[in-house]
Amino acid sequence: MFMKKITLAIALLLSCQSVFAQEPPAPEVSEFNKNNIKLNLFALPLRSFSLQYERGLNENMSVSLGVRLQPKGGIPFRATIENAYASDSLDRDFVNNSRISSWAITPEFRYYFGKRPLNGFYIAPFVRIGGYGLEWTYRYTEDNGNVRTMNFNGRSTAFSGGLLFGAQWHVGKRFLVDWWILGPSYGSYKVNLNAATDLSDLLPDDKQEIKTEIENLGVQGSRFTATVSNTGVVADGKLSLPGLRTGLCIGFTF
Repeated sequence: MFMKKITLAIALLLSCQSVFAQEPPAPEVSEFNKNNIKLNLFALPLRSFSLQYERGLNENMSVSLGVRLQPKGGIPFRATIENAYASDSLDRDFVNNSRISSWAITPEFRYYFGKRPLNGFYIAPFVRIGGYGLEWTYRYTEDNGNVRTMNFNGRSTAFSGGLLFGAQWHVGKRFLVDWWILGPSYGSYKVNLNAATDLSDLLPDDKQEIKTEIENLGVQGSRFTATVSNTGVVADGKLSLPGLRTGLCIGFTF
């Protein structure tokens, strides 16, 4: 279903190419502003700061490098993620009570179809490399009613790639608007979770139940492998997930 929606959206965007390309005829341009610095406004409500630097290679092609930073806080779109992926109470607790921070760098190549330099409808293959920090408090209730609290700290590395469809317009001589219309992507994530705590007095059956709960945490089809010892819990996992890149940027050109 996800791929059908993406395919339909791409077809609609490509059909709009002629609309973006119908710009007033431009005179021959020997020199143009090749440097663009942009701020993604869509990232700000998500506590993220997303900047991109674009360098024109010629009037139709450019390369870009984006940088995104997100300070530590709750998971964005928690209700959406909970409805889509949380299958039990532990998953819901993880989504609602985890605190994450993240960073990402995004190299990108663009080809513009407009008649003016670096203007109009474009397509842009991209890759994204990033990392996440995570904090989560896990509570396990023993048969005797005693509650064990384990403070997990996690790290994740991510690599993804995709294709962005967008449009860029210059406003006057020094300003521009860049609309990242739709950027479907797919990526892989490596996750490590670690909770150091004394479990030496815990019964073997309890340790096994903790191991089972942690290994069943996460998106269906992407599970963790956990080790529960007297000194705590260590879990490693691999996830493969689709993604969607979008944004609205304002920028300065020079």
